[in-house]
Amino acid sequence: MNKLTVLMTVFNGEPFLQDTIDSILNQTYSDFDFLIIDNASTDNSRAMIRTFNDPRILLVELQENIGQVAALNKGLAMIDTPFIARMDADDISYPDRFEKQIAFMEEHPEIGICGTYAKAFYGRKKTLWAHPLHHDDIKVKLLFECSLVHPSVMIRKAFLDQYRLKYCEEIRHSYDWELWQRASMCFQLANIPEVLLEYRIHNLSESSRTSTRQIEAANKIDDYSLKLLELDNHPLRSIHRDVAFETLNVKNRGTPFLYDTLLWFEQLKQANRLHPIYSDSSLNGFLQKRLFVVLTNNTRSRKPAWNIFRKEKLHRCIPLSWTVKFILKIWLAVIRPRNPFEKGFPGPS
Repeated sequence: MNKLTVLMTVFNGEPFLQDTIDSILNQTYSDFDFLIIDNASTDNSRAMIRTFNDPRILLVELQENIGQVAALNKGLAMIDTPFIARMDADDISYPDRFEKQIAFMEEHPEIGICGTYAKAFYGRKKTLWAHPLHHDDIKVKLLFECSLVHPSVMIRKAFLDQYRLKYCEEIRHSYDWELWQRASMCFQLANIPEVLLEYRIHNLSESSRTSTRQIEAANKIDDYSLKLLELDNHPLRSIHRDVAFETLNVKNRGTPFLYDTLLWFEQLKQANRLHPIYSDSSLNGFLQKRLFVVLTNNTRSRKPAWNIFRKEKLHRCIPLSWTVKFILKIWLAVIRPRNPFEKGFPGPS
């Protein structure tokens, strides 16, 4: 019996399927089944898949589009191999991806889900996605955002079965993040520090057209994680999502936001001491670095930003080059003429 099944769902994936399927069939580790669930495509996806004529491919043709999450759960229920590798119909796996992930999973039997670094690409532009490597750090980052690249993961099927885990069909976006978060409470996760996948971003991709759904899903995921810390009804709860999106929505929010962030981070640390869910060192380290991101993005509040930076001794947890850039931003904020229409500046009478 094969050790591995590759699980991929497709809906109108014709423009990218050739490259994607080639990247799977040409793996150096070749002993696997390739389960493709076509979600009632209306283009030539099914015909293209059939042209490969590879005995490893099992094509399941759904008569109606049941949605990607339900299709993934259908696939999970069909698989009985020890390992499952996820793949999306528009991405590209590097040739040695499966070989390296199988070796890693066999060497680390405590790991239930293993992701890898990835390169996101849009045309010729490429961006490295490098998430934490070890379980405690991955788990803490999941409190704020996803820390495994979904189409890069390999999953130990016995762990899913043991804890009765599957994708949540009530969440229409970020369902992978939600699953990883629940899984992290049950067993260990890891990332391999090597790019083994290229993640395609394009106008048709899920990630490029669902910002509203992303926020709604994030709030639902926060409901779960913050409830475990008994912070789901805290008056500063909205700061949590603001801080999580800070790396995406860079803007100067003003001095109150800085102090609210500081208060919220202290609440998280206190709650974790009462309900020890996360590693203290991992949580404290992540919060320090995220606080630095917040301060860097809000240097127009230069005096409070600088005071918080010094008081929290953030220079101890970040590279020297980051500190230098932060100081330069503070000085630029000092010499930059202030916009007379900014909030707090007296306008014309």
